[in-house]
Amino acid sequence: MFRLLLISVLTTLSFSLHAQVIDSIRYKNKRIDTLIKVTQQDFDSYLKDRNNTPAHWDKNIVLTIIKGAKFMSSISKITYQDALAFHESNQRFTDYINQPINENTINEYITLRKLTIDTVGKTANYIKIIANARHSYAQGEFLNGLYPKVNYIDALIEAEEFIRLRSLVDKVLVIKSARKLYLYKDGKVLKTYPIALGFSPVGQKEREGDGKTPEGIYKIDYNTTYDEKAKLYSFHLSYPNNIDKARAKTKGLTAGSHIMIHGTSKGIKKRKDWTNGCIAISNTALAEFQSIVFTGTEVEIRK
Repeated sequence: MFRLLLISVLTTLSFSLHAQVIDSIRYKNKRIDTLIKVTQQDFDSYLKDRNNTPAHWDKNIVLTIIKGAKFMSSISKITYQDALAFHESNQRFTDYINQPINENTINEYITLRKLTIDTVGKTANYIKIIANARHSYAQGEFLNGLYPKVNYIDALIEAEEFIRLRSLVDKVLVIKSARKLYLYKDGKVLKTYPIALGFSPVGQKEREGDGKTPEGIYKIDYNTTYDEKAKLYSFHLSYPNNIDKARAKTKGLTAGSHIMIHGTSKGIKKRKDWTNGCIAISNTALAEFQSIVFTGTEVEIRK
């Protein structure tokens, strides 16, 4: 009798331990409010079923994969096992692109690309190329067929061109009074484009809807599609900055937003300056602009 009681107690204790919640996370937004719990049994089952996980995947990484898979399977028709595979692939992608780039990595790159020119002082550029190539390669290799596969050598070649283009321009300068936009590199003008401004161009922008193009120093913080058919983009500026916000606040005004560098829509413009405060260049100029100007580039706008 005592033996049966002991077995029963041990069984109950074992079940309780397996059912013990060892981690949890709440996913909450306007449409979803879900609490995901991970039990010891979930964790043990994962380790038992997957004996080929990388050695460096510690408990926190495994728990993150399980939580993500549980959530994905709870809000979609994806099975838990498929969701686990998806999150494992994402983790392998992260592992790959976060590998350290050291002297050996750079020497391997120089060897692969058979670089015989002077490589002194180019380490920083090589690091950018390798990081970009790793990202492209890993997307195709690990992200579940969402991206085309590319071999590493081709990824390096594409990365070299991408980094070369990104290094061509380090500043955009707009002179409102001259109606000109200049592309600079190391203090030298590379390109000049004629522009159109807001419909009331003279003076600093003070409020939303005043038709003025702002004056100040900004960054291109993102781009968005301007003409999908022509594959042209608009480049959003980081207006309003802190100075713009403070100026508007002291006057009880709203500073406005959505100031962009964009192209010119079809049709003859009745005014020289016709935008709502944006900077417009021709679509031909925009096609060239977007090939050599990228997110993060400084844009200074002067009177």
